[in-house]
Amino acid sequence: MRTYSKPALTIEQQIALLESRGLSIPDHERAVRHLSNISYYRLSAYMLPYRVLDASGNYLDQFVPGATWDDVYNLYKFDRKLRLLVFDAIERIEIALRTQVIYQLSHKYGPHWQDQGAIFQPPYYIPKTGRTYDVFQDIQKHINDELNKNKKVNFIEHYLNTYDTPPTPPSWMSVELLYFSELSKICQNLKLRKDRTDLANAFGLKDDKVFCSWLHTLNYIRNICAHHSRLWNILLDITPTKYLNKDKSKVWLTDTEVKTAQSSKLYYTLCIILYLLQTVNPKTKFRQHFKDLLAKYPKVNVGYMGFPAGWETHPLWQNPK
Repeated sequence: MRTYSKPALTIEQQIALLESRGLSIPDHERAVRHLSNISYYRLSAYMLPYRVLDASGNYLDQFVPGATWDDVYNLYKFDRKLRLLVFDAIERIEIALRTQVIYQLSHKYGPHWQDQGAIFQPPYYIPKTGRTYDVFQDIQKHINDELNKNKKVNFIEHYLNTYDTPPTPPSWMSVELLYFSELSKICQNLKLRKDRTDLANAFGLKDDKVFCSWLHTLNYIRNICAHHSRLWNILLDITPTKYLNKDKSKVWLTDTEVKTAQSSKLYYTLCIILYLLQTVNPKTKFRQHFKDLLAKYPKVNVGYMGFPAGWETHPLWQNPK
């Protein structure tokens, strides 16, 4: 272990350092403007594809010949626009998920199913965190916290001023206050497998475990987008389960393609989004918007995202007729 001793650099020093390492920056004024609004450290992640690799595959400080400031900045802009595109798609899936959770469970267990602890898994111990997790108490706390923060929202104010029993509004009001993470936890922790499977079936999936895994990953990706973190070449900490599709009415990857796909790379998650959008938004323009984005930034290497050769011609990536 060593003591960190690198000093803070002025923007002019940052530019000089990059140039000394071989990055071409012809317009210093423009680079100063960028670095005044986007930190050097944040941009450094977008410099990696343009840095020299040694024989062991480690990045060196030097840039490859011909690398420019525009290459780095354009990759940054590509990633920002990719996050917006992915966030929009996940938003549609999240709203559809909330709708199905509310609709299905309300018809099975009544309007206030979220107040019935018996329909959820009992508390269980999580060795990784060393804590016991109780999904019912977690959902109840979140709903009550949100109700207290949103008392002036019209539908909440109306319920609280009109009814005293039950103390919380029905699910079509209360569950609207839940985040994607809580919706994912509800799906994963419903006691009856049939309840989980029915929700999965609504999105064209026959396996409830795969469905819950996909939701967990999508929530993780959503948070990356919401917090403006790097997305394009990320290695996922929460990887989605591989799905060997048995529903021929849905377009999906072949079994061989699923087995060879890198679930820790973004490509497989984008395929998941496209699969779910076949139910949520069959005429989605996600494919075309993604292809247009790549056309605008042709230097982006989709291999970093796990895209295989010939992905553009795969049926999953063809625009619906």
